[in-house]
Amino acid sequence: MRRLPPPVFAVAGFVLACGAAAALAAPQAPSPVLTAPAATRAQAAADAAAALSRITLPAGSRRLATAPRGLRGADGPDFTMAYATFRTATAYWSLADGAAASALLAQAPHGSSTWSYPGELSGAQISLPARGGWFGPSWLVIETKPDASNPGRWLAEIQAVVVWTPWRLELPGDVASVTVRRLQDDRVLADVTDAGRVARIVAAVNALPVDDAIHAVYACPELPVGKRPGFELSFAGSTGALLATATTEWCPLDVSLKVGTHAPQQLITGNLAATLERILGITLPPAF
Repeated sequence: MRRLPPPVFAVAGFVLACGAAAALAAPQAPSPVLTAPAATRAQAAADAAAALSRITLPAGSRRLATAPRGLRGADGPDFTMAYATFRTATAYWSLADGAAASALLAQAPHGSSTWSYPGELSGAQISLPARGGWFGPSWLVIETKPDASNPGRWLAEIQAVVVWTPWRLELPGDVASVTVRRLQDDRVLADVTDAGRVARIVAAVNALPVDDAIHAVYACPELPVGKRPGFELSFAGSTGALLATATTEWCPLDVSLKVGTHAPQQLITGNLAATLERILGITLPPAF
């Protein structure tokens, strides 16, 4: 689970309805719920292990076989919530001194989330590129602390987290039209019936990676009264019956995909707006 410290956001527990996982356990055909390819889990584990090598250990560092006392400890290697599984890989190190600890944390790019707690516990989170498709966000967490049992030396924990998707929603294959509405006033911005453009819009939404934001609480600024940014896509069949909706959310910047009676799924917005603007030839309202 993402371990960004306050005030950015705090990790929360389950927030989906209890029935969501059961609904996904045995989808009935035809169903918009797809199951990940068999190799996805192994690829997530390999990606997490490989991500650890992105960090350069300072001279004099020694890898530890077990988790030392004084650090908060890693999440489990594999844990699952509705629509998302988190695969982790963790390494513990003994560092030569405080300067080595600072050099380790300095590898986080400018703008990365950082934190510090009493007892000289410091940390940083580094966002990693997402693969997309069956893979969601991935990141590295580095935490350092003086080694109370070995004066002068420091302890470090480096954890890689890869989010992958055991299941994901997909838009139905019989979408015949797409309506684009502005959320602020429900104004229709575009009605798309051309089969080629409809297919491109469906493909753009289906390609979005799944987010884990449904499992976190965000510290979001308040919107002005009456303001509702973003847009919604409504997908209809040939009879005009509504099949699905994809709605932008401003905090976090996700798309909420709702297909039929299935629980909604959070998708990473990415460049969706720009892609849709190229397809539609219009400017869409910003998501925030």
